[in-house]
Amino acid sequence: MKNINYRIFILLFLVTISCIQKEEADVKKSIKNIIERFPQLKTNKDKFGNDYKFVKSVKNGKFNFEIQLFSEPDSIKGSQEIIVFVNSKKECYAIPFFSNKYKDYWEFPFDKQIPNVQKINSTFTLELNNALNKLTAKEKDKENIKYEITNDLLYSILNCQNLEERDSTLVYRTMYPNSDLPNEDYDESHIRLKKNYSLMLKEWHPEENIINYNCYLDRKNYRIYQLNYYNKPKFKVKTYRQDWGFTPLSL
Repeated sequence: MKNINYRIFILLFLVTISCIQKEEADVKKSIKNIIERFPQLKTNKDKFGNDYKFVKSVKNGKFNFEIQLFSEPDSIKGSQEIIVFVNSKKECYAIPFFSNKYKDYWEFPFDKQIPNVQKINSTFTLELNNALNKLTAKEKDKENIKYEITNDLLYSILNCQNLEERDSTLVYRTMYPNSDLPNEDYDESHIRLKKNYSLMLKEWHPEENIINYNCYLDRKNYRIYQLNYYNKPKFKVKTYRQDWGFTPLSL
């Protein structure tokens, strides 16, 4: 009996290891595919292949999905990131998570494309919706799973802060210097923040008679995301840039 139990344990162990290795291979393949589709993700042009490193992940036990964050090394100026979603069937789907210099991808309002920066020809809203639709295509509770994935992405992966009216100064007065962007006029950038705030207010409460704040501050990436969950089957993500281009003086 002991020999049988031991063999069963070894078999289960080998199966588990095999599943983990397959999932890791699928994740790497999804990263490779997204880099081939968006060559702008390769900031370090001298290195061929995948130099994206795992940063962190979050697993959702209720719906059995996982979100993983990968990034180029911090030593690379203007390093880019990739988000990988893994559903309950271990299917993987990656999307780009570009820096703010790729303004067309984020669809920043009141902003202009940076000269000599190659356009992405896609948007965060489009890529996120494509990922959610593909990963929940075979699920019965699609809408709730999409909401849970987005919620975990905002809070657990990006560490966003949900904004309320009392946080208004974080929107139109707090501006973050960003050395990855060309120099910008400080006063003009403040005007842009105030315009952002005015536009944001129009849809801050998407449902009447319900306390609902749909704006999320991402301090690390100097962005605010405003989500319209009620625009089904696809929801819209409006993104506001909260930084200003600033080059530090070097002695």
